[in-house]
Amino acid sequence: MKNNNPFHSVLQEKAPENMTLMVEISEGDFNKYEYNREHGALELDRVLYGPLFYPVNYCDVPHTWNEGDGDPLDALLFSSSPIIPGALATGRVIGMLELIDNNEIDHKIVCVNAKDPRYDHVKTIADLTPYERKDIETFFSLYKIPQTGKDTVKVGEFLDFPEAAKMIKESIKAYEIKFPDEE
Repeated sequence: MKNNNPFHSVLQEKAPENMTLMVEISEGDFNKYEYNREHGALELDRVLYGPLFYPVNYCDVPHTWNEGDGDPLDALLFSSSPIIPGALATGRVIGMLELIDNNEIDHKIVCVNAKDPRYDHVKTIADLTPYERKDIETFFSLYKIPQTGKDTVKVGEFLDFPEAAKMIKESIKAYEIKFPDEE
């Protein structure tokens, strides 16, 4: 039933500053889950092939559509602890990481957990520690090499909130065009 499907029913009413995220993968996990929009549930896509794990909670952004890769937007959610897959969380948007995956634009919206006081001081990408930023860059540079080989993923720059906000607004509009019957 579509009205119970979080992909359609979870609105982005406070975007682009705050977004409701569905956690797909917990920080520290080796399992790669994908949200199955048809069934409205998480599905195990694969177990990472190499000795890497997700350094941050990895999320799907309901009610968005990234025309670059034909999926909802992805978000990275910094929190002081892992969040279970399937949980909804509020991410305060601080920026975006440029990423090209298999020649498709697959940028990642970077958020902090809006309900975690340990991240209240983080307002911009520059407020993340150098290690937090480097862990993300390293992970995405390497995580697909054992599966698909080198140069599958190209990691670009971290961009600030205005660039992330532009992509968020575009992806919400793209969702409304792609799924007009869900509005």
